[in-house]
Amino acid sequence: MSSMTPAPVMPVRVNLRHQLFGAWCAPIFSVLTLAGWIGFAHFYDPAAASLSPAATADFFRDHRDGILLGGSLFILACGPLALWTAQLGLQLREIEGASPLMAIGQVLAGVSIVVIIVIDASLWMGAAYRPGADGQIVQALNDAAWLGFLIAWPILSMQMLCAAVVTLHDRRDERLVPRWVSWASVVGAIALVTAGGPAFTHSGPFAFDGLLGMYVPVVIWGAWLDGHAWYMRKAVRRRQLALDAAEEPGPDPREVAELVAFQPAPAPDG
Repeated sequence: MSSMTPAPVMPVRVNLRHQLFGAWCAPIFSVLTLAGWIGFAHFYDPAAASLSPAATADFFRDHRDGILLGGSLFILACGPLALWTAQLGLQLREIEGASPLMAIGQVLAGVSIVVIIVIDASLWMGAAYRPGADGQIVQALNDAAWLGFLIAWPILSMQMLCAAVVTLHDRRDERLVPRWVSWASVVGAIALVTAGGPAFTHSGPFAFDGLLGMYVPVVIWGAWLDGHAWYMRKAVRRRQLALDAAEEPGPDPREVAELVAFQPAPAPDG
């Protein structure tokens, strides 16, 4: 029985188009998140952690339709995020080689983030679902969603560090990302520790509605996603251009032979 790996049946050009789409999935996720979670759901200015149960319930009742729509878009965005995570894993695998521990670690962390988003978006939608729900229940759902979303920062840090470890060892002439991007990923992964602040405070910059507790970590995440996606698209485009160049037809040998055969003989001297 042959142990040889079966040859791929999908044309290379089609596969590269799939990979290019995978790289585009990060900005697709970002647009859906900005429109849904940040925009419609009004989470650019969320209910503060210091609000009373009644005031928290008022926020979710006042923004009920937007939160339900925005949460739905946030969950929808998880599909592209999962594809982008897989695409980054494939491109890291090309660098890491036969035992791609860090590439696999990046994929596992990215998939975990997808699950976290689905759960937390569902909790926010649950808080808005019944306008007459008790304020303490609404507040508990909101707290659980925010804490699950932000306290999970080590998973995102692991994803960023796995990618950085691999790309820092990229010795190819055309690197996947510049070295400064890899080092910025390391710094960003460490800076995400501020997202752990909401577990210990209800107000101030480290609360889940605070600058360091929520806004800075979300900006770091978005910059890392879309920054890497830009370089990932460039890498796939280079392969597409190389394929185009390799398939560019050269001169037909028969035409060359005919041109040589019909060259007029030089005129005799004198």
